Amino acid sequence: MRRIGVIFCLVLFLASCAPPPPIDKNTLEDYRLIARLRDRQFHSAAYLLDLRVDDAGRKFSVKTEIYVSGDSVGIYGRGFLGKGAFKANVIDDVVTIYFASENEYFTGPLAELDAGGDCAAPGEVMLCALSLLTAKDAVAATRDVLYPTRNEIRYRSGRFDRTVRLDPRGYPESEKLIDPACGDSIVVTYADPSRQFPFFKTQDVLYYNDRYDFRARGFVREQKYNIDLSLKKFQVDIPQSASRLDNL
Repeated sequence: MRRIGVIFCLVLFLASCAPPPPIDKNTLEDYRLIARLRDRQFHSAAYLLDLRVDDAGRKFSVKTEIYVSGDSVGIYGRGFLGKGAFKANVIDDVVTIYFASENEYFTGPLAELDAGGDCAAPGEVMLCALSLLTAKDAVAATRDVLYPTRNEIRYRSGRFDRTVRLDPRGYPESEKLIDPACGDSIVVTYADPSRQFPFFKTQDVLYYNDRYDFRARGFVREQKYNIDLSLKKFQVDIPQSASRLDNL
């Protein structure tokens, strides 16, 4: 389980508040417009996360870099539990992770998360959270399964029930993914709404699964958008001597 927390720990719960007035069609369309504008203008990003992990009472923190370019994601961990660094990527919906200090790697398609059947390992579920940093707007593309109630948009995405919480202007405040059958919860909170790109920024991320007694919070310390990124940020070189892992 120690690998899981280091790689992808994402998101923070918002404090509960009084119910806002019901959402109207204009607010929903405002959100769609904001999301589409962000999608069109988003080309690349770099994030620095401060990850704080509680794995069955074993607590630690680690710095992790995440790079996004188009549909590709690159991840670099500076070290965990006294071990060496790890490097990972998500390209063409396939994830690859290499642990240099242990000479072990994992690779597998993200599509398996949506296939139903057995529950995915927590580490693999965390890969799903990375897609939330790529600026893809699933709500704008999922017009037939939207259920606006008050200030929330609820819909189904694969094995997850997803909820986007909006402010009165249509800017997203948070997004939550829950798989009640497997006990997985992912929450992303946003901050700094603006009429200028990037329109809204990721503030905190959280992943937790009470069945595994695992919780991880990622605080975004720095984020830069539309910058030039070296292809090396997305390369994961695995030696032939490395052992393959069945899951994370």
